[in-house]
Amino acid sequence: MKDIWIRPARAEDADAINALNDAAFGTPDEAKIVTQLLADGDSLASLIAHDDRDILGHIQFFRILIDDEDIAAGLGPMSVSPDRQKSGIGRGLIKLGMTMMEGQGRQLVFVLGHTDYYPKFGFSPEVAARYDAPWSGPAFMGIELSNTAPRTGTLTYPRAFGAAA
Repeated sequence: MKDIWIRPARAEDADAINALNDAAFGTPDEAKIVTQLLADGDSLASLIAHDDRDILGHIQFFRILIDDEDIAAGLGPMSVSPDRQKSGIGRGLIKLGMTMMEGQGRQLVFVLGHTDYYPKFGFSPEVAARYDAPWSGPAFMGIELSNTAPRTGTLTYPRAFGAAA
C-alpha cells in the first residue's frame, strides 16, 4: 500500500464513494446503504483509502443493537476499486476500522461477506450463529472484541438494511 493513505470520509467524498461501491459491486444497492446509514445517524465510522488523487477504497461500520443495547458494530459495505483489489487496501481499511471499533467500546463486529476473506481477520460463522439475526449461514460471521461480550442475543440492524430498527 505504498503512497496510499486512510482517513475518515468527508461529505464531499459521497459521490466518489457511491461510484466506487457501484463499480465494485455492480449495483447501486451498497451505495444506497451507505447513504442511508449516514442520513439515519447509524454510521460509526466511514473510512476511505486514497492516493491524494482518487478514492481507491471505502469501508463502512455501523451500529448493531444486541437485545436493544448499542454495543456491537457491523462491517460493510467495503469496496476497493476493481483495478486495485488484492493490493492490501481492504486489509488496511479493516485493520484501522476494527481498531476504531474496539476503541469505541464495541464488543462484537458482524459481517456478511466472502467466506474466504473475512476469516483471515478472525471473523467466524460460529460466533455469528449464536445470535438471532436477519441473516445466517457461512457468509454471516462475527468476531468478539471483548471477553465480556454477550454470547447470545437478538441483533437489530439499522433501517438501511431493510430490517426492523
